[in-house]
Amino acid sequence: MIAFLRKIFLVDLLKGLWLTLTYTPEPAFTFQYPRERRPTAPRFRGLLRLQVEPGTGAQVCIVCDQCAKACPDDLISLGGHREPGQKLKALDYFDFNLSRCSFCGLCSEACPTKPIKALIMSEDYELGVYSRQEQILRIDEMYDGVKIEQYTH
Repeated sequence: MIAFLRKIFLVDLLKGLWLTLTYTPEPAFTFQYPRERRPTAPRFRGLLRLQVEPGTGAQVCIVCDQCAKACPDDLISLGGHREPGQKLKALDYFDFNLSRCSFCGLCSEACPTKPIKALIMSEDYELGVYSRQEQILRIDEMYDGVKIEQYTH
């Protein structure tokens, strides 16, 4: 008899609706996108960037090729030369094919330079372009601090 009354008065349905109402979301918030950028999480993995030493502006990359070896998609190619009398190599070219990148971050984790990592995943997420050639980033477009062109409508 009790089961019959529960079916007629839809007790289970009302319990479910009550549970849903207790989890009512807070008021929605909206970012006015081109004018306001959404904040990123601390470990967000965006566009790959090369860093320089803050004081001198010298390159940090030692051309060890660890990032290219760690990349599962084989997207990074780099090369450098050794100056006479210098211990470390100087970076000549660094090409990165953004169109196939899965943003896994393995390349930046493999970078052995310390205390400043030469290769980081930045917070840049506006990566849309109109051609595939613009997806291949060269060394002059890779340095941290190079202004990313903001989207405008």
